[in-house]
Parts: sequence; C-alpha cells; structure tokens
Amino acid sequence: MGKYSFTDDELGDLIVSVRRGMRHVRSKIKDGTVELSIPPGLSVAELKHIIDANRTKLKKMLADSNSAKLRYYDGQTINCLDGYSVTIGKQSTIADKAILSNDEKNFYINIPQKISFEDDSATGFISACLKSTARRIAPLALPGLAQKVAADVCAKPAGFVIGSGLRKLGHCTRAGVIQLSYNMIFLPEHLARFIILHEITHLTHFNHSPEFHSLLDYYCNGKEKSLNAELKQFHWPVKL
Repeated sequence: MGKYSFTDDELGDLIVSVRRGMRHVRSKIKDGTVELSIPPGLSVAELKHIIDANRTKLKKMLADSNSAKLRYYDGQTINCLDGYSVTIGKQSTIADKAILSNDEKNFYINIPQKISFEDDSATGFISACLKSTARRIAPLALPGLAQKVAADVCAKPAGFVIGSGLRKLGHCTRAGVIQLSYNMIFLPEHLARFIILHEITHLTHFNHSPEFHSLLDYYCNGKEKSLNAELKQFHWPVKL
C-alpha cells in the first residue's frame, strides 16, 4: 500500500512498508537496514513506540547481521580516507591486549598471539580496536575533506565536529554545525563526500522534502539515488 523511511539515532535509516491485511509489526534486516512491515492506520508515533519497546532486539539483529559478514585475517590492510590505512597483525609481547601504533598515515593493530581469527569472539575484539583507531584518524582525515566539499558548493557551515554515531553518520544542527561520524573514515571518498553534501543540504532545507532531495541531487551531479543505494550496500569493516 505504501512505503516510507525515517531515521533513528541508533538504528539509522528504517524502511517501513504498509501492508494490507497485516495485524502486527514485523521486522527484518536486509542489506544492513531495518525493514518494518506494518498494518494500515499505524501512526508514526505508534510505530516509534513499538520500536522503542523492541530497541534491544533490533540492535542485536543489526549487530548479528553485520558481524556475520565480518572476518579478519593476519596481514589484512583496510584502506581509509586521505591515504590512511590500518593493518591487522599479531604480537606476542602483551598477552591480553592489542597494541595500537602508527607510522605517519599507516596505523597498526596487533592482537595477542593466542587469539584466533577464526574465533567469533575475535570479531568483536578487533572491531573495537578498529573503532579506537578510527577515532584517532577521523580528526586528521575528515575536517579537511569536509571543508573542501563545502567550498566546492559555496556552503558555509558554522563548523564541523567529529561524532561517535554508529548508524547515523552525519547530523546538521539548527546552528549550522555539521557532525560527522568517525566511522566515515572507512568509506571511499565519493561516499564520504555524499554524506557531507547531505548534511550541507540541510543548511538550506532542514527536512527531507522534495526541495531537499532536488538540491542534494544537484550537488551530486544527478547521482543522489545511485550514491544512496551504494551507501546502503557498503560492507563496513566494523560492527555497527
């Protein structure tokens, strides 16, 4: 009968399908996104109440969906924005902690020798280490790119700050300050630019109206839909 979407601070973008004949809300994860099927007549306020009541379950579904795809290996290198990289290896110096280090733009995560990459518990451990490293890289890589993107479209945000969003990658405040998640350093540059342009568009339209999408599409040279689809399909190297 219809489909719409909205953004939750923790769960990210949710896709909602209104289906005739349904009596209850059903949820599933598809391509890293929460998809909800709801009965006709259910208001957004009622749906948000149901989401809040099932938030723990939905977060676990998202985490399980993401972690099922994650597998790390010795010597793996993850390329990041602005020429930064993170290489995963092993060390036998400290038995129960990872050693994080860097040489200019090359960052290293060396996990204890006893941890097996095949062990599911290693996935969460290494993902947490990657997030810690991303927090170090983001202030070095993101502000310069964001300023360049803003200059390209003659936009003047009040400022850029680094945030810790896991599912919500960007946010524009009423004061015109744009917050960018440190997780963005794992994206290819064209997708990072897309997120920045999305938030810059909110400086003009503080909503997701047709006017908003028209301006964003203009900023993206007519590629808003394809970039948004590519972002939704992106395979994150960390648990979100």
